[in-house]
Amino acid sequence: MSYTQLNFMIILISFLSLALSLKVDPNTFSNYQDVQTKNVYVEWLLDLNAKTFNGTVRHTFLVINPITYVDLDVYQLRVDYAYLPNGRILQHQINVINQQTLVQGDQLRIQLDRQYKKGEQIVLLIRFGLDQRARALGFLNPSQTVSKFPYVFSQCETNNCRSILPIQDTPSIKFLFSATAVTRDPNISVFITGQEVKNLPTIHQYGQGYYLFQFNLDIPITAYLIGIVAGNLVEKPVGDKGNIFVISEPQVIQPYLDELVELPLFLSTLEDYIGPYVWHQYKIVILPDSFPFGGMEHPLLTFASPIIIVGDKEKSGVGTAVHEIAHSWVGNMVTGKDWSNMWIMEGFCRFVERKCYETVRSKDYATIERINGKDGLTTAIASFTKPEDHSFKSLHPYTENRNPDDATSSIPYEKGALLLYYIEQQVGEATFKQLLQDYIQKFKYTSIDEDDFYQFIKVWIPKYSTLTAWKAVDAVYKKWVYEEGQPPVDIKFQSDAYDQAVALAQAWLAAADGVVPPNADNFNTYITNQKQVFLQVLIDNYTKLNPAKIKLLDTQYKLSGTTAGPKVEYKWLRLTLLADYFDNLEPFVHNFLKKIGVRSYVIGLYTLLIQKQYDTASTWFYGGLNEFYHPLVSDKVEQMLKEK
Repeated sequence: MSYTQLNFMIILISFLSLALSLKVDPNTFSNYQDVQTKNVYVEWLLDLNAKTFNGTVRHTFLVINPITYVDLDVYQLRVDYAYLPNGRILQHQINVINQQTLVQGDQLRIQLDRQYKKGEQIVLLIRFGLDQRARALGFLNPSQTVSKFPYVFSQCETNNCRSILPIQDTPSIKFLFSATAVTRDPNISVFITGQEVKNLPTIHQYGQGYYLFQFNLDIPITAYLIGIVAGNLVEKPVGDKGNIFVISEPQVIQPYLDELVELPLFLSTLEDYIGPYVWHQYKIVILPDSFPFGGMEHPLLTFASPIIIVGDKEKSGVGTAVHEIAHSWVGNMVTGKDWSNMWIMEGFCRFVERKCYETVRSKDYATIERINGKDGLTTAIASFTKPEDHSFKSLHPYTENRNPDDATSSIPYEKGALLLYYIEQQVGEATFKQLLQDYIQKFKYTSIDEDDFYQFIKVWIPKYSTLTAWKAVDAVYKKWVYEEGQPPVDIKFQSDAYDQAVALAQAWLAAADGVVPPNADNFNTYITNQKQVFLQVLIDNYTKLNPAKIKLLDTQYKLSGTTAGPKVEYKWLRLTLLADYFDNLEPFVHNFLKKIGVRSYVIGLYTLLIQKQYDTASTWFYGGLNEFYHPLVSDKVEQMLKEK
């Protein structure tokens, strides 16, 4: 290489490094690099019968670079006007960017009254309204709830907060948050991210007949962590400390309290592992069946699907609560700065969750969860078949001009957790525990990317572990993040309980048609995640199964309509569809899709139904399931049906 070429390469590398350091979140239309939100107060007037909110939001901004306008994200919002605290109305317009209106929304540009300089504060107020087009909201009719009152809940992750208020909808920006929700129905209670407070000053005046619910959060959060739920709800404590609560409809709260009795244990175990819990209280809302995820980690207001309430002895579903509590440290305190860094939230959380399992369950249980996670990773990688989706197989997906929800899968969870497990193997368990605690303290209340973590461990590991350990990590770190597909190192996990489940599944695969293996009854003694292992082996080898053997399995174990919980039932129903066993479409597959709105389960089954039973899939969806599912789910299923 010549001297000139060498100089060119050095300049190019420097330019690329600078570009990386200045990179902008591609999934926001806001000018957040010039002006940044520091405080958000929102006031919503709710009409659950009409399925509308009318609102006013007050933003306090800090100017980073001189500006004459503020750009915010909106999705299908009615923007009435923007104004200054002195009442002066400001010009605004909605800009369509790259035909993204129904993909990621639009840009709201507010022209300021003058040029603002670096370091100045700006306070803006915006009047707006929303309806059922709000992608973050799931409005339920009274008939869809236990208490027979209207209901609404939000799901802002990934970038759907822009559909419930104009905002800088990027995880790069953190701000203090407070809110007032107003209703005229005495039967409706409202809960919002934050601690419930009294006497917050309101923007508008409300007289007799209005019911106000006010919340404040004194720790900065990002937009996707704003959550709201409203319905006929009650709140009851768990344990004797008075800082942990369950929220649900009153008719079902007692069995939820019984199932979630271990919440104080989960919280204290996580504190022992990763450090003090800073959010004061912990509250979990068990939502109606159409909630699209297993859980959502809003601070002081975890949302969870009722699928976590299985009712079995081992309380096999409440692991979701462990995961969401763990987000209180990894995700909510330290956040990935864009959706290409989702693993900073989810990979860390999955790792910490399983560390908690080692104490509150057993190491064997945690090991099987890791193995099941690896199986899920393989399935997720294989699911991204379109060329434009290939980056979704990495820990750094490319989401420009895409809804980042499209990249959502178990990959950031499992591939991210495996990277952390690999680092732990190099430095040792006790040392890695300290590394995580120091990481939280260094980056708390900020948003970071993978290179921030890389630079941190680049200094930390040689200082507190060994140079050999760092070299082993450094050799694979960037490959692990950016390369598509499986990690560069295959980490092996071993568990006798796992091996037993695999052996039984292999015995079924090897057995002649009509023959039940001699040790078949062992299945009935398995814990839930062993049953998942058994079914996953069969799924991986479904071409060796025929409908007759599937029917024999069903006769032996009563898997159609099983009471072992939705994780087992989902794997069983996937297996039946893969093996072309359609005898259980009615009632079992149909009933499962009618009672569970979790996105991964619905999309997983509908992918197979559309391939193998398109007419049935379409009839079920347009026959009522489209009204049951949250918009994040129904929109995706409708897209899949139309693409066929």
